[in-house]
Amino acid sequence: MLMLRAANGDDAIVGHSSGRWLSDGDFVTSEEGNADPLELGTLGFPRDWPAVYSQNAPLKSLIGKRGRIAAKRVAVAGLPAREDRTPVSGLGFHPLQSFSNAERAAAHVSGISVVQGWAVFERLDRPAGVVFVAERYWWNALPDGRWVDLTPRPHCWQSLLLAEAALGAPKASTVLSGREADIAAQLLRQRFPSRALPGAAAQPAAAPSPEPPTAAASRRPEQQQQQQQQQQRQQQRQKGPLQEAVPATTQADLGPATRLAAGPSERLARPLDYSKWKNIVDSDDDEPGVERTPGAAEPRGPLQDYGVKDLMESSSHSRKQLPPPDYLVGNTGGGGGTNCYLSICKLLDADARKGGATDNSHQLAQAFGKAFRCGLLDDARQRFYREALAAVAPDAFVIVLGLGSALPALLAARRGRGSGVLLEMSTRLAGVAEDLLAENGLSFPVAAVPEGLDKEEPVARAVQQHLPPGAGHVVILTERFANDMLSNGVVPASVAAHSAALTRAPGAKVQHIPQTAELFATPMEIRSERLGDFDIRPFNAFRHTTSNDKADFWWWGVRLDNQPGVRVAVLGPSKTLCGFDFDRSPEIALDEVRRTLRLEITARGRCNAVALWWTARFGGLEYSTRPRLAEAGGGAEGAAPPARPEWKQAVHYLAGETAVFVGDVLELLASITPRFTVRMMQQSPFSVEAPPWICAPMHAKFSATMPILPYHFLMLTDVERLRVYGDGIRAAVRRARERLGRRPRVLDAGCGLGLLGMTAALEGADVWLCEAVGQMRQMCREVVAVNAGAIAERQGLVQLLPPMMSTRLRVGEDVAERFDVVVSEVMDLWCLGEGVIPTMRHACGKLLAEGGEMLPSRLVIFAQPLELLLWGQAERDHRVKLSSLGAGFRTRFSPLRIAQLPHRWLSDEPIPALEIDLRSVPPQPSDGEPNLEGVRLCIRMGGKPALAAKISSATIDHSGMLCGYGIWWAADLGGGHVVTSAPGSPQRSWKQLVRWLEEPRFVSEGEDVQVLACYNENQVNVEDVFMPREMVEQYQEQLQAESADLRSQARAAAVAKAAAAAGARAAGGAAAAPRSGAEPRPRSAAAATPAAEEEDVIEVD
Repeated sequence: MLMLRAANGDDAIVGHSSGRWLSDGDFVTSEEGNADPLELGTLGFPRDWPAVYSQNAPLKSLIGKRGRIAAKRVAVAGLPAREDRTPVSGLGFHPLQSFSNAERAAAHVSGISVVQGWAVFERLDRPAGVVFVAERYWWNALPDGRWVDLTPRPHCWQSLLLAEAALGAPKASTVLSGREADIAAQLLRQRFPSRALPGAAAQPAAAPSPEPPTAAASRRPEQQQQQQQQQQRQQQRQKGPLQEAVPATTQADLGPATRLAAGPSERLARPLDYSKWKNIVDSDDDEPGVERTPGAAEPRGPLQDYGVKDLMESSSHSRKQLPPPDYLVGNTGGGGGTNCYLSICKLLDADARKGGATDNSHQLAQAFGKAFRCGLLDDARQRFYREALAAVAPDAFVIVLGLGSALPALLAARRGRGSGVLLEMSTRLAGVAEDLLAENGLSFPVAAVPEGLDKEEPVARAVQQHLPPGAGHVVILTERFANDMLSNGVVPASVAAHSAALTRAPGAKVQHIPQTAELFATPMEIRSERLGDFDIRPFNAFRHTTSNDKADFWWWGVRLDNQPGVRVAVLGPSKTLCGFDFDRSPEIALDEVRRTLRLEITARGRCNAVALWWTARFGGLEYSTRPRLAEAGGGAEGAAPPARPEWKQAVHYLAGETAVFVGDVLELLASITPRFTVRMMQQSPFSVEAPPWICAPMHAKFSATMPILPYHFLMLTDVERLRVYGDGIRAAVRRARERLGRRPRVLDAGCGLGLLGMTAALEGADVWLCEAVGQMRQMCREVVAVNAGAIAERQGLVQLLPPMMSTRLRVGEDVAERFDVVVSEVMDLWCLGEGVIPTMRHACGKLLAEGGEMLPSRLVIFAQPLELLLWGQAERDHRVKLSSLGAGFRTRFSPLRIAQLPHRWLSDEPIPALEIDLRSVPPQPSDGEPNLEGVRLCIRMGGKPALAAKISSATIDHSGMLCGYGIWWAADLGGGHVVTSAPGSPQRSWKQLVRWLEEPRFVSEGEDVQVLACYNENQVNVEDVFMPREMVEQYQEQLQAESADLRSQARAAAVAKAAAAAGARAAGGAAAAPRSGAEPRPRSAAAATPAAEEEDVIEVD
């Protein structure tokens, strides 16, 4: 029989035993007044789940963000899985002792933490959705973030709704009182009636979790009786200590909805995070109790087998899941603190100290090169600073805070010697500034402040060295703004410089450029709804989180005017979030300020974001990052691409969506830290909250600020790419159906959201979707679910495989048969970087049926001679020299949209530098094995031979300065359908690459240029092959001389061999005599000596 136990396992004694006992204050109800633990009624899992979570007002009043016990995370915990119970085997866990149970597990197993919160129940003896009760409850969090509840619970409570308390749910240790003993006895009688304390009055037993009405109604009477008998047998079964703590369960004990969500028995115990989108109603789910055998995870079935399936829920086969590669998971891109300007300045200096040979060197050069380029080409920005400086008195001393875009610093230096100083926190950037000034013949002091421009003492020391103490007028100029205005440290840097100027020259008038800066916030709807034939609204859940415990910033840089195909709408007027008058810097406080922000709604929509932009002013001059759609006061779907300044809008995605109407007010709690950034949290209730499984990835190497890589958002705006792929897929499915006389089997390898596979399903194909990244697979599941009706109507079938790389798929184990069509889109900027070669090579050899098709089947890499002077336009417009910027941040390759920059192609047609047949990718050559087309040379990449290499030529059609080669690719989908990253293509998912020459050179019309291109499994390399004319002539003379020497050696060898043969014949050596009519033939000159033979193969790195 169950007894109330103390933490040490002894019987609890009133007035003697100490512990954390449930008391009156540990129960909260959604009704008015306090809950009486002795009159809780019949408690069970909330009915109508998960709709009740987002739609029920009483439940929200209890655990909503403004509820009586506000929760920051809610999840459903099943029974602990076997692997979760193993580490705590041998420990005793007792009913009603969740506090000590959770602490005991955390103390025994490293990495397990305690989660404080509440267990939430519905009173099942009251009408549905009316009364909910929360009980103070603790459980554990595993190292991977999953929740596990080890406290024994009634057998009929297969699932428990847990809510982590936003402010914690502490529980003090006390001596057991009589009231607490009565509460415990009552709860034990209710929850464990067959094993409760003797003599207790009968009370309502805990009720099982409710089933959907349709499931209960469809059950036959004999099935109901059989289930009741089985439950009684389970309750009467004798159990050991661990089994008593975690009651056993079988598939028959669960309702159909629970079975479909859980899948194999080992997954029944895993906590499930529900959301509004969590329910997938498949058209063809397995019947209860049906077991699958390996190799039959997706039975072909009759043609009436339509709809969608998640095979992870129906397959009994379990194979260890390997983590996906880092490049598929995420990076530090975006608004995260790990990628802000101050952080990369520190990385830049660390890279310089190591001679520019770190893993970050190339990325840093690209990042700073892009920042300079965008800043230089921002005409409005340069005009603002130029006119502001022109309005400053000639005798003013100018302190420039940071190199910025370089042009304002050069303008300040042109004011003359002794007219100012440039302060820069990065020693590397300070060196670039000195080179720029020297290149332009300017004398202007540069002081490095590596401690940071926001540190008052180091800034004061630097200013003291250059500012005359009797200066009467000081101007502080800065461009240290960010997308959110604050995060590059513009406020503390301005305050520190102002203080330093007044300390050095107390009587000076101190001005700032800009004088004021104001940050605005406005409610926004930024949502993707449809792409081609598909409803992709679930994808918007990926917009709902922009941070995690490691990431610093909660916003994301977005060009709101450049979101074609996305619903972007301003839902209300902008409101000032904060503002600073830098001329009054001594009055600026740098501490965090929290305020409630109320945004008025003037347009109907679904608010899921707050957009931030800022305006800087000096006198009558103004510069703003305000988007054009805000100026128009409306929305935009497919606005024309605007100019691209360095600064975007900072979009703070909220934790859900809210249906808003004209006259509504959106209430937010804003945290403003001038030293750092802005954070916001919506206080108004959401219509739909973000699913708990949406989270930004955390790794030892990085902490991402978005759940997925940013290019996924870009690809959802590329309607043309999907159209081309769709045409190719539909044609391939039709060809396969005509050839086979049945529905084709199609694999979408690396499916992402599953759009390509669903395109095949709309043509009536049997489709298998394969995705390795867990969160992306889950989102694919959601997108497939909302399109299930259209798929079933078109007699297609979509089956989602468990998360894995397609290269691990095995016929006969993971899938029953080979596929008739394999489609994939794992191409990146370089074409090969996401593994299209290993993906399609494995598919061709292991997964594709005889006569099957692969899309794509062939790749072509193009290179075209290019004149592109990145700094040329700015040099001409502003009459400055900027080659030091290029020298300071030189890269071999740059990702660019070439069409957006001033450029000129030097040949009319591109060079097809490489052609890769994905059906017959060359095997890996051995060391020294020739791999250069037409030449016996071995080209190496990354320390081993390339798969193949080729030298190609092109004739220059237009004389000009050859700066490099534009590089892009095309993927052949058959039937004339081509996906490409070409500059002129309307497909916008990929940029082009520019392979820069070490030194640009002039080329004349009619001149030939050559490129050497090679590739391995995941890289492409293109090199310019150029030898000056003098070197070519010298090399030709050397070859002629060597050829004459080899011919002479060959003749001497032939004479010697002939003489030897004649001597042998004269000696009567019959065995040595040649056959009649046969003459000795000397070997070729190349084979005359072993040395020459070895030189046939040359390794070139």
